[in-house]
Amino acid sequence: MSNPLLLFENFLQAEKRYSPGTVANYLRDCREFINHCGSTPEEFRPELISAEDFSEWIMKLSDGDQKAHLKPLKPSSVNTKASSVKAFYKWLHNENHIDHNALEVTHRLKTPKRLPSYIPEEKMALILEGLFEAQHSSEFPVRRDAMLVLLLYCTGLRLAEITQLTRDSFSSSWDQVKIVGKGRKERIVPIVSTLRPLLENFAEFTRQNICTSGENLLFLTSKGSPMSRYQIERAVQKVLSAGGVEGKHSPHVLRHTFASLLLGRGADIREIQELLGHSSLRTTQIYTHTNIARLKEVYRAAHPRES
Repeated sequence: MSNPLLLFENFLQAEKRYSPGTVANYLRDCREFINHCGSTPEEFRPELISAEDFSEWIMKLSDGDQKAHLKPLKPSSVNTKASSVKAFYKWLHNENHIDHNALEVTHRLKTPKRLPSYIPEEKMALILEGLFEAQHSSEFPVRRDAMLVLLLYCTGLRLAEITQLTRDSFSSSWDQVKIVGKGRKERIVPIVSTLRPLLENFAEFTRQNICTSGENLLFLTSKGSPMSRYQIERAVQKVLSAGGVEGKHSPHVLRHTFASLLLGRGADIREIQELLGHSSLRTTQIYTHTNIARLKEVYRAAHPRES
């Protein structure tokens, strides 16, 4: 068999349709395990690995390695790495590259249940006042960063999804946006009425004053180039920190805030699941398809910024 990790990479990209970042994480974890086994991806013999080898690696991740200057990882982080390697072995077995999956009998580490972080509605209301006011700023970064937070809060988009937004992602009336989420699954998310004219004005301002190269992405740097994930994260952190938000300041906190507010105002959890693009209700129970007209009704009735 040629390089098994290269074949696994092709599987993740072509069949699972995972994002480049997700694929990179899977491959990184698998390389770490292969390295732990004293091999290289080109010379790796997966059929020679036992459950004991895997358990030894898990313990090493959990306990750390002073000689290698590796700190102990949290159970959740260990489980993430373990899941990558177990997915690799499951694929090897399904494709008949190995006769027996030795890792099938291994188990996850127990992790404490943690509630997702979100911003209370009262706090968010104060932040929103400043964000709407910032849309009249003559400074593009101020206006752009405020719009980033507004859009994340009003749509619940993932960081990876907002980096890919173009002006063409939105309907002509700016009342909804088409999202290509995980696994390249498409969904439609409504835009609250108070945000639509500001969003349209922002997009037009960017097109006329910032976008000098024909770039169609919605969020750009002051020089007209696409914003990276890191730049967007930093912008969101800066705005939320300035608004007095303590603890986490990530875009994902705004996603949790979006879901928490809708749920608290009576939206059905399955409809929230659809809006968030979750494939399973274990994250939000069972994936259901809901008519987009019904989603708009729920959204308008439940979201605190809709009027």
